[in-house]
Amino acid sequence: MASNADILIVDDDVQFGKTLCDILTAKGYMPVAVETGKSALQQINTKAPDVALIDLKLENMSGLDLLRKIRELSPVTECILITGHASQESAIEAINLGAYGYMTKPYDVEQLLLMIRTGIDKHDSDQRSQAISDTANDAIIVADGNSKILYWNKAAEKGFGYSAEEIIGKSLQETIIPSNYQEAHSKSMAKFKETGHGTMIGKPTELTAVRKGGVEFPIELSLSSVKRNGKWQAIGVIRDISERKQAEEREKLGVTKLREALGGIINTLALMTEQRDPYTAGHQQRVSNFARKIAEEMGLPPDKIDGLRMAGVIHDIGKMHVPADILSKPGKLSSDEYNIIKTHAQVGYDILKGIEFPWPIADIVHQHHEHIDGSGYPLGMTNGDILLEARILCVADVVEAMSSHRPYRPALGIDKALEEITKGKGIIYDSDVVDACLKVVKEEGFKFELN
Repeated sequence: MASNADILIVDDDVQFGKTLCDILTAKGYMPVAVETGKSALQQINTKAPDVALIDLKLENMSGLDLLRKIRELSPVTECILITGHASQESAIEAINLGAYGYMTKPYDVEQLLLMIRTGIDKHDSDQRSQAISDTANDAIIVADGNSKILYWNKAAEKGFGYSAEEIIGKSLQETIIPSNYQEAHSKSMAKFKETGHGTMIGKPTELTAVRKGGVEFPIELSLSSVKRNGKWQAIGVIRDISERKQAEEREKLGVTKLREALGGIINTLALMTEQRDPYTAGHQQRVSNFARKIAEEMGLPPDKIDGLRMAGVIHDIGKMHVPADILSKPGKLSSDEYNIIKTHAQVGYDILKGIEFPWPIADIVHQHHEHIDGSGYPLGMTNGDILLEARILCVADVVEAMSSHRPYRPALGIDKALEEITKGKGIIYDSDVVDACLKVVKEEGFKFELN
């Protein structure tokens, strides 16, 4: 049976506190449970407990803040944090604040009882750090300013393959730091030794480390610093992220395959459109290429450019519902025939809106004949209501169409096309898009590859 030690439980979960009190009472301890940090401090002012079990998440006061106050009021009280919200940062801060133990919910009763018994009997800081780190899943390593390893927990033994006896006293560079990081590490440790500061202190960083045997693996490193006996020491919490990286690679591969599949679908739709309108065969692809160039000149991010390029390839898909004799009519179109042609933007949207693309392709196709002054179709949208991709596609479409041969007229040429968009700049066409278009053609020498 345990000694009649005083144990304070601080947790806003009343049932948790009651259950833990029952367990500890049965073991011969004298527990008291409170729900707030304020109540805990009042209890400590009355009688300092041997051990305080503190929840990290408390109302009106964090567990770490309460830990600070307890260390000031009662340095002899050993504090153990019990939390359902564990993180590397909170573990490091708990160590630095002098916590004796750190456990996660749901907790192991026997492990907790062992930690309490050890906490009652032992008080020095090395044993506090040992108790915390031995319950951690992540490797915890302490090194001095010369990179000499001072502390190595059980998780470090498991992750790196070295026992504490093998590695304590050796250099980080000789053991776990890859050769390509060693020069930078030496420079940063020279600064750290003098100041306790470094570029990675307090900033979780993804790197690679070396296991015993020379195998490299990806890690996430969180660093903090502490001054002991007048000298700076670095505390590193290291998490093996091999599984996370593998999952990211699988996700990237899945996205690549999805985009390839979507590209195949879009190209098939484009071919179906062009088979009904041989006079504009290649038009969609040329517009897509030109729109992509304009977007690159404007500095759009790669993902938006991908979506614009895909939309450009099928922007006239709605023409599948326009009678072939109208599409290929050699003479001037009547008003009714032109109105039928104009339905292709809406029809294109109706065809594409049910497909879950990773880009707003249906909306871009819907809006590619809208003008910023509201004179376009089919919605009569204005300026900022029109997607930027659609404004780019509109200009690229006009320039390509005027530059190419049509059944009802010969090609007007690139100069006439540029004259048209310059005249409509800021009125019909977006000014920034027109400027980028002119630069792509006049300064960069872009030319359509006409059939």
